[in-house]
Amino acid sequence: MENVLSFVQAHKPYFEVAQAVSSVVNLFAWLLALLLLVIALRKSRVESLSVGPFSFRMMKEEAIIATATASRAWQSTSGEKVDVPLIRATVDRVFTPETFNNLTGKAILWVDDNPANNELAVRALRKFGLDIEQATNTEAAMVAFQRRKFDLVISDMGRGDDIRAGYRLLKLVRDSGSGVPFFIFAGSDTLEFRREAAERGAQLSTNDMLELVDHVVKYLGSNS
Repeated sequence: MENVLSFVQAHKPYFEVAQAVSSVVNLFAWLLALLLLVIALRKSRVESLSVGPFSFRMMKEEAIIATATASRAWQSTSGEKVDVPLIRATVDRVFTPETFNNLTGKAILWVDDNPANNELAVRALRKFGLDIEQATNTEAAMVAFQRRKFDLVISDMGRGDDIRAGYRLLKLVRDSGSGVPFFIFAGSDTLEFRREAAERGAQLSTNDMLELVDHVVKYLGSNS
């Protein structure tokens, strides 16, 4: 043991250099591991907004709160209880790497002559990474529709004196040759109303905020 200690003491400068080199190597190894982690995150495409896992989880919680707030505001008029488990299930589906990447940047044209009614829902969908453009009448909607590509159109039904404005907009969109998904978000939710909307070429007709959000994720969150 004494011989070993004597050897170490005699060659102390060399051991100090070796220790310094070891520290540098360890630092390099940690930096390399961090770089590989970042690359892995980017390849998983969670990194659509250049955020780390913690920020991604924070975004998810913010989206849950925003969606719940929008649902509560909407359901308060009907007295129905907000389905919180459904909200969380929908947002959980949004915040998977593939779905979130597919949603991010996709554009929705939302047409309603009273856009304030949809303010909270629009805020929630923007938490999903969606780009929402709003229009207050059919004419403005068609100008916007011809100016840029939209991945989905959401429309109310009655606007001003035109109680079937939603159907008129739907016809204009279909006559333009576009097969873009078209959702009607209106006050009525009867079976007859849903059937007529489907016959006219709409993919959804509902007066339920959560059903609307769920179908937005269904239609825009996949690669198809």
